[in-house]
Amino acid sequence: MAPRPGGFFAALDAAPDADVYFVAHTGLERIRTITDVWRELPTDKTIVMRFWRVPRNEIPTAREERFDWLLQEWEDIDDWIGQHRRQDRDTPGSTRFPPRSEGPAGIR
Repeated sequence: MAPRPGGFFAALDAAPDADVYFVAHTGLERIRTITDVWRELPTDKTIVMRFWRVPRNEIPTAREERFDWLLQEWEDIDDWIGQHRRQDRDTPGSTRFPPRSEGPAGIR
């Protein structure tokens, strides 16, 4: 899912002392709608997640620099997802689907 900079920037501006937390995950690729949620739960799939925090003082304050920073974070998320999807596909007995034809979600 691509970042929505307008809402993200509004949230940052509304909470000027807040740090930012990111979450990247694999294992939920088949879940796209609420119907998918009900069909897939409970799940027997492995969900791999990575969480990280960016302290507020490391986030640029100028809008253009902040936008570039956000896109770089999103590229890092895409790279992480791509690495973990490849590992999942290489695992014998994996129940994962191959990535969609347009590649990992996000902005490139």
